[in-house]
Amino acid sequence: MQQDSPSTLASRHVPRWVSRAVADFEIFDHDVVSTDDVATALGVAADSRRLKNAIQALVQLGWLRPLSARGRYEFLGARGGPFPSGDPLIEARAVRSRRPDFRLALVGSGAAFLRGFAERAPDRYTVAIDRNQGGSVALAATYDVIKTTGPRIAGIPDLRGVPVSHPAHLLGDAALWPSACGDLRDADHWLRGALEAAEAQEAIAVAGRVGHAAAARMAYLAGRFGAADVAAAITETLPGRARTRIGPAGAAVVVRDAILGVDDRLGVATR
Repeated sequence: MQQDSPSTLASRHVPRWVSRAVADFEIFDHDVVSTDDVATALGVAADSRRLKNAIQALVQLGWLRPLSARGRYEFLGARGGPFPSGDPLIEARAVRSRRPDFRLALVGSGAAFLRGFAERAPDRYTVAIDRNQGGSVALAATYDVIKTTGPRIAGIPDLRGVPVSHPAHLLGDAALWPSACGDLRDADHWLRGALEAAEAQEAIAVAGRVGHAAAARMAYLAGRFGAADVAAAITETLPGRARTRIGPAGAAVVVRDAILGVDDRLGVATR
């Protein structure tokens, strides 16, 4: 996207004919707005030339920034200036504002960072979506997208308007999508801190939605990262020994958990 020049940014002002939209968005603290929001604020028809001109002016003057979701914009309020907020959730909020029933969740290391367990943000955040509802071009333009089943992302609490994995779900993320969770060989991995905050009953609920094999991996990971109570609680719910692995299929087994039926071909928490 073309960046505004310094002279354009320095000249940011509010023309009278679009001032009502800027005022409304400021008063109600909007960050994601739609073309309909602009039309309502200005009292014009949604398909009018005046609306198109207003949006064009607001974008050129640095009050709106087009987002990947069609017809959605980030409102760049007076306090922050004509600069993007940098909020990694804004594109996901835009998609949800356009499709309120769209099932998605921010998962893995990005979620761990936003929840305060990882020290660094990932280069690119990961979003898991329910594969039964189709895809999203807007999400794919901004995030790494994982298509999964609805139950695996159910019950994740919102953070700033977007479901973001919390401690128990972060354990599920590591079991389901280890490639989105950093280097699980690191003994000081953020999962250790997340597990210190995880409730055993919440972990059991997550394990009940991810399937037998992933639940066994959850129990194994919890044990390796020092959460023996969580590991035991999940293990008690398993219908029997699983047959699953963590790590590449062709790699040598580093640890074999005969009780859970997990072959660790990665070397979880060994570095």
